[in-house]
Amino acid sequence: MRIHEGLKIAAVLGQGILLPVLLGMWPGCMAVSQVATGRTQEIDRLARQAASDLHNQQPALAAAEYRKLLEIVPDDFEAHSNLGLAYYLQGDYAEASSEFNIALRRKPDLWNIAALCGLSEAQSGRNADAVVHLSEAFDNVHDPSLRSATGRQLFSLLMEAGDLDRAAMVIGQVHQIDPANVDVLYAEHQVYSLQANKAFLSLAQLAPDSARMYELQGDEMAQVGDVPGSIVAYRLAIQRDSHLSGVHFALGEALSASHSPSDQAQAEGEYRKALADNPGDERAECRLGSIELKRSNLEAAALDFRRAVQLQPDDPDANDGLGEVLMESGSSREAITYLQRAVRDDPFDVIAYYHLSLASRKAGDSEAAEREMKEFLSLKAKRDQMESSFRDLQEEARHPNQAGKRVSPAEAPGTAGSTPQ
Repeated sequence: MRIHEGLKIAAVLGQGILLPVLLGMWPGCMAVSQVATGRTQEIDRLARQAASDLHNQQPALAAAEYRKLLEIVPDDFEAHSNLGLAYYLQGDYAEASSEFNIALRRKPDLWNIAALCGLSEAQSGRNADAVVHLSEAFDNVHDPSLRSATGRQLFSLLMEAGDLDRAAMVIGQVHQIDPANVDVLYAEHQVYSLQANKAFLSLAQLAPDSARMYELQGDEMAQVGDVPGSIVAYRLAIQRDSHLSGVHFALGEALSASHSPSDQAQAEGEYRKALADNPGDERAECRLGSIELKRSNLEAAALDFRRAVQLQPDDPDANDGLGEVLMESGSSREAITYLQRAVRDDPFDVIAYYHLSLASRKAGDSEAAEREMKEFLSLKAKRDQMESSFRDLQEEARHPNQAGKRVSPAEAPGTAGSTPQ
C-alpha cells in the first residue's frame, strides 16, 4: 500500500464534530452530577455553573469549575467526563483523553465518552489507544453524528496502519450513516481501489500466466476504454480455461463495445456460452433480450427478459428491458410495473426513466409522463455535464498550455435532448 494515500484520506476524514453535537451527546454533559447533587451547596453551585459555562460555550471557565468540584468529589466519573469535554472543546486533547480515561475506568460502558476519548487520543498521536476506544465506541454509539465522526477517524487510523480490510468495513458502515457525504464517498473509492490494486499485484505474483490473471487484465483494460486490449486478454483467458466463470460474459461485453461489426456479431455467441456455463446468469439473459429487441423479435426478447426477471427480480436492466418490450408490444400498463421497479432499484438509470415516461404517456397518464420526463432530462443533463468535464480534462492534458478557462460541470449548460443517447 502507498502510505501517502492513507495519509491523504486521513486528512480528509479526520475531522472533529460540531459543538452543538458535543453538548447534546450524553445526559451527563449538561446535568448536575448525580453523585455530587445534594451533598453541599458548594458542590451544587459548582456543578450548575460549570454546566452553564459549557452551555454558553465557555469551556475554559467550565474546566476551572469542574477542577474545583473534583477537589471535593475526586471519584465523580460524570465530573471527569465533563472536564474532559471542556478540555476537548479547548483543543487540549491530551488532558481531555486523561479525564475521559479516568471516567471510563469508573464506568467502561460510557460509549459516547469512549468515542471522544478515542478522538482525543488520535489528535494526541496515541493511535494504538485511539483505535481501541474508537473501535469499541463505533460498535455501540447511537448518535449518528458522533458515530459518523468516530467511524471517519477510525477509518483514517486504519488506513494509516495499512489495514485495508477493516478500513473498508468501517467506511462502508459510515456510508450507511451519511450516504451523501462526498468525503466518505471519496474515501470508499480510494480504499476499494487500493484493495483492488493489492489483489491485482498478489495475483500477478502468484499466477502471472493464469486464466484469472488474463481475465483481470481484460477487466482493467475494459475500465479504461481499451476495448481491443480487453478482447485479446479475455481470449487468452479462455484459451487457458474455456469454462472460467464470468469470462464469456465479459468477452461478450467487450465485443459489443467494439466499433467492429465483426466483433459485435460475435457477442451473441459469447453470451450464449456464458448461459451454458451458468444458466442462472441473468445478465447474459438481458443481453440476449436486448439483441432480440434490436431485431424487433419481441416474442423472443420477452422470453429472455422474463427469464432474467425470474432469476433476479431486482435487476434494473431486466426490469427495464421487459418493460420496454411490453411497451413496444402494446402492454403499456403492464410495462409500467417493471419500469417502476427499474428506477426504484437504480434511481440513476437515465434510460429507464425515459422508457417509463413513454409508457405512462401511452397508458394515458400525462401527469406521470411529464414528471418522469423531467427526471430523465435532469439525470441526462448531469450525465452529459460529467462526460463533458472528463473530455475537457483530457483535452487540457493534451494541450496544457492552451489558453482559456474550463467550464466546470456546475457552470455548464444542460444539453439534454428529448431522446436518450
